[in-house]
Amino acid sequence: MQSPKIYCNSVSYRSGFVQVLPNVHSGHINLEVWNLHPDHDKRATDITDVCLADADVTAKTEIELNVAQAKELVRLLSVAIEAAKIHT
Repeated sequence: MQSPKIYCNSVSYRSGFVQVLPNVHSGHINLEVWNLHPDHDKRATDITDVCLADADVTAKTEIELNVAQAKELVRLLSVAIEAAKIHT
């Protein structure tokens, strides 16, 4: 499976990437968040993009979710999506 990533740049001072992979550890979902410096090169649209310098990445967090935890995350995201729709 290719490494799916979401480039989050709608709030510049909280921009970054979210990456999700299955089975980095068997039976788990690997969730990574890469925070980018607010002044990073906006042309970079992927964590492997050559426009993205090492100094642009200010933090990286990686956690492993079991299947039940991942389902709960999906549920919580769905609730948050519905709440956010009210303000769009």
